[in-house]
Amino acid sequence: MTTKAPSLASQVSRAVVWNTLFVPFRMVMQVLATVLKLNLLSPAAYGLLSIVSSANNGLGTAIDMGTQRALPKYIPETHRSGGLPATARLLGAVFGAQMALLAAVIVGLLAFRGNALAYLHGAISGDSNLTQQAQTELVAYVSSHVWLLLGVVMALLFLGVVYDILMAYLVSFFKQRAWNTVALVAGVLQPLLVAGALLAGWGVTGALVAIVVAPAVAVALALWSVARLAISDWRFQIGVGAIQNPKSKIQNLLPPGFIRYSGVSLLMTMTDFIASRGFVIFLVPSLSEVALLTAGAEVVAMMLSYLFTPMVGVQVPLFTRVRAGEGGTLNGAYQSLVRLQLLLLVPGGVGLMLLAQPALHVLAPSYTTAAPIVWVLTPCLFIECLLTTAHNALIVYEKLRIIVLSRVLALSVVPLVWLLAPTLGVVGVALAYGLARLVSGLWVTANGFRLLQLRWPWRFTGRVALASGIMGLVVALLTMLLPALSLEPTVAARMQTAVLLGALAVVGAAVFVITLRLLGGLDQSDREQLLKMKLPLKRWVTRLL
Repeated sequence: MTTKAPSLASQVSRAVVWNTLFVPFRMVMQVLATVLKLNLLSPAAYGLLSIVSSANNGLGTAIDMGTQRALPKYIPETHRSGGLPATARLLGAVFGAQMALLAAVIVGLLAFRGNALAYLHGAISGDSNLTQQAQTELVAYVSSHVWLLLGVVMALLFLGVVYDILMAYLVSFFKQRAWNTVALVAGVLQPLLVAGALLAGWGVTGALVAIVVAPAVAVALALWSVARLAISDWRFQIGVGAIQNPKSKIQNLLPPGFIRYSGVSLLMTMTDFIASRGFVIFLVPSLSEVALLTAGAEVVAMMLSYLFTPMVGVQVPLFTRVRAGEGGTLNGAYQSLVRLQLLLLVPGGVGLMLLAQPALHVLAPSYTTAAPIVWVLTPCLFIECLLTTAHNALIVYEKLRIIVLSRVLALSVVPLVWLLAPTLGVVGVALAYGLARLVSGLWVTANGFRLLQLRWPWRFTGRVALASGIMGLVVALLTMLLPALSLEPTVAARMQTAVLLGALAVVGAAVFVITLRLLGGLDQSDREQLLKMKLPLKRWVTRLL
């Protein structure tokens, strides 16, 4: 009996379901991990680990060569035309090229380790929040453990290569349950192991080892998930008689257009890294300011990742399949994605800005001063997230010149830092990279409208904005009833504030839903589309909105 492959709508619906169901698990675990990390690490140690992590991210972006974004597009196409053997050749070629570049990077790290050590000494010596004794001890630790620091970066780079390839394979086939499971482990296990190492008294050395163990576990889980999927795929292709074994030829290793697409993706990922906290923290003069910027940016990124979770791994494969004629229209898919994001990001962003200061006070009282960073980053990054939908459509339809120009605009972060940092300090650094990303997103969205005839759902945007404004007014008034924030609150006081913030969030969500419903709720086309999707509680949601 021939097994029928699931439809495009079924795959997308199932992907959204699993993305959504994993939100509460990821949220609870990552908030707990963040609380432990911010409270158990000193600002200097937190800043040092942030620098190590950012160095890994920057070098890893170069080693990736743009394949992380390219693979979700080309894996489905390669699999459809050549089956599992062709897909395996593609992944093998990508892995081999990245290993060669990783070897070159390792040689460079070893050759310039003295420069890296001098930079860390400068960041420690320029930290006015550290006593002279603390500075001396930290300089001595860095000097004696430089090989450990380099070894951690090297190990993370290798694990990152393997992890990205495996996760791209999972997301290309809408395996969101497996993807989210691995991502949950990768995002939560590391800070938990770091906290455990600190509680055990192993200090910064234990924390450095922990940040390597966690991704190693995640890679093992991803490898197991991919192996299961590949075996299942192999059996399915045998069942339908689709297995082919063409001779391996060098020209068949990479599909047509892959190198050009990856090149543009590399430009995109490199400029994405430059216009991020991972790059700009190297422009901050002290470890304490690095920690402050990282704390504020991490709160925004954490909330944004939760709200964006339903869309993870959906947009590029969806646009790719629409272009291939497997169902739907480009503008219909675009507007559906934008409307779903508007429902989540606009009220979520308003709520985050209003509750940022008390939320930071609950998470880590010493980082309450990071609230202004949250205030400037939230509108920039949340709006930019909405604008990336057109970006993904343009890159799938290979409007590469527009993508290149948009990424060049992102490089405006460097002059913006020079302009804003002298007067606004670390807040100016955060604002600089937020504005750079926003300018890039506006440019690419405008060209998406021009080249692909994409149309923004303005009426729905207006309804969501008005409902969010009313919600924000109610929440702002209710925040006046919160107890005053003390400099050194007890655990009980922090827990009380956390409960009150949770109640405020529930009230705000209820106000938003009721207001949106009174303003007209979802469009009729959205209701019909929602009912066609395999989502939990879909009839209840359509009645509510």
